Amino acid sequence: MNEPPSSLPVLADEAAESPEASDRRQTERRNEDRRRIERASVRSMVGILLAGAAVVLAALTLWLHYDATQRLQVMQTQQKTLHADFTRLQQALTAANKQVGANAGQLEALARLNPQVAQLADSVTELRGRVDAGRRAWTLAEAHYLLKVANRSLTLTRNVETALIALQAADGRLHELRDPGLNGVRATLAREIQALQVMHRPDITGIAARLAGAEELAGQLPVIGSIPDRYRPEGTEESSAPGFARAWQLLRSSLTNMISIRRIGKDAVELVSLEEQNVRRQHLQLLLFSARLAAVRGDHEMFHHNIASARKWLTEMFDPRDAAVANINETLRMLAGTQIAPELPDIAGSLRMLDRLASDSQSTP
Repeated sequence: MNEPPSSLPVLADEAAESPEASDRRQTERRNEDRRRIERASVRSMVGILLAGAAVVLAALTLWLHYDATQRLQVMQTQQKTLHADFTRLQQALTAANKQVGANAGQLEALARLNPQVAQLADSVTELRGRVDAGRRAWTLAEAHYLLKVANRSLTLTRNVETALIALQAADGRLHELRDPGLNGVRATLAREIQALQVMHRPDITGIAARLAGAEELAGQLPVIGSIPDRYRPEGTEESSAPGFARAWQLLRSSLTNMISIRRIGKDAVELVSLEEQNVRRQHLQLLLFSARLAAVRGDHEMFHHNIASARKWLTEMFDPRDAAVANINETLRMLAGTQIAPELPDIAGSLRMLDRLASDSQSTP
């Protein structure tokens, strides 16, 4: 800075002043300069601080501007998306309104068809009732027929297996109806089925097979009084010696037995011709066949009558020393104590109940 022109006299005055005043003045001047420097430093610091604050403020302004720009872009993107969604919703709403209109038209058409549908439903119900009634009547007729078959098989032919199968089949037919009114019939039917299941059933097949075997064997039994095909004197044996030795044995045996003396007692039997032998064997076979037929039919009295007659005929007419005769006799003895016709249970109760229910349903209007 330029000093004023009056400084020269001041300096002259200062030179004329005392040293103490000069030091004091210099000190004051230095202090003044220091204060000026400090004020300049403070101004510089304040300027720097203001400049830094301005930079920070500018940076903050730029960041806020960038952030606002990004948010604006995001909002614009969301706005576009929302606009597209709104457009799609409008289109869907338009399509839904059209569908509602179409459905309303169909509902009106269906409403007009309601009387026809109700009439058709009534017709179907009536037809189903007729079909069910026919099916019920047919099923009851099947059950009734099966019960009749069971009773006839048991009473006429004593066929327990057929009767049991028929009763079980009839119970299955009644079960298909699921009618509580038939519970009594089914309960009686269950008792009848159980009675047949626990009933003692003889082995008719085994008995018939044993009698058939005896019948076949009877065609070859030796008859008492039959003439042997080849006569051989007692005490002689066939020799297997060859040549002259065998011829000598035959000559000696012939000379020895030229004269034979036999004692005939009261137990001697008359000779039986071949025709009579065949007749006696066939008669035994006929008795065995009759016993087998009676066993199959379940005729207890005829079975035991034929068994007893066959045993008597076998004992009187055939050689008891023969093994086949003894075998047949033992078979007949065992069969004589066999019960082939046990007491039959009553299975007609279910049939009577079903007949009664059928008559009651016919009498009811």
